[in-house]
Amino acid sequence: MFRRFYVVPALVIAVMIGLLIADCGDSNVQTVDKQNANTQTAQQPAEQPMHDNSPAMKGGSAGAAGIMWSVPDEWVTGPDKPMRVATYVIGQEDNAPECAVYYFGPGQGGDVESNIQRWIGQFEQPDGSNSSDKATVGKREVNGLPVTTIDLTGTYDASMGGPMSGQKVQHPGYRMLGAIIEAPKGPVFFKLTGPQELVGGAESDFSQMVESVAKTGSA
Repeated sequence: MFRRFYVVPALVIAVMIGLLIADCGDSNVQTVDKQNANTQTAQQPAEQPMHDNSPAMKGGSAGAAGIMWSVPDEWVTGPDKPMRVATYVIGQEDNAPECAVYYFGPGQGGDVESNIQRWIGQFEQPDGSNSSDKATVGKREVNGLPVTTIDLTGTYDASMGGPMSGQKVQHPGYRMLGAIIEAPKGPVFFKLTGPQELVGGAESDFSQMVESVAKTGSA
């Protein structure tokens, strides 16, 4: 009788403790996972591609500053990033090219020539020559909008942790295709960067996107 009196309460207490531990464990895991996910998103470098398994939108159209453009069918719209209107990822490779679109507001973002020179300054040449001599810069008009384009290869000094962080990582053998559209409400910047051979495969789509730029009805 004495043995039964002590064993039964002990079993009940053990079961209750086990249930409490299991419940607390699930709760803590979920909280930590959410915190880790938020931290990883916040620390994602602004100039680096972010690939995930979430549903992505391909193609379509987008707009800013009083203009619209067509997004190539195979380009995937990536996650939101600071200071960008849109980010398009081209391909499934870990080093897939990325096209960033920037718009900073009316009268913001600097003049065209200053930005072209800034982009050129982000590249170094393996032979030590001046990147300005290697850059192909062109000017034309697309649907009544002034457009300045640039094509440059070399070692790309990509910003890490955001354009203003001052931290850089070098990518040899990279290529940049850029376009600055002088839109009705301020300049819009298109900047495609990635390994030279992969950017070459996206060159036609990039050109078609730039050629599709047009003023919106409200511009």
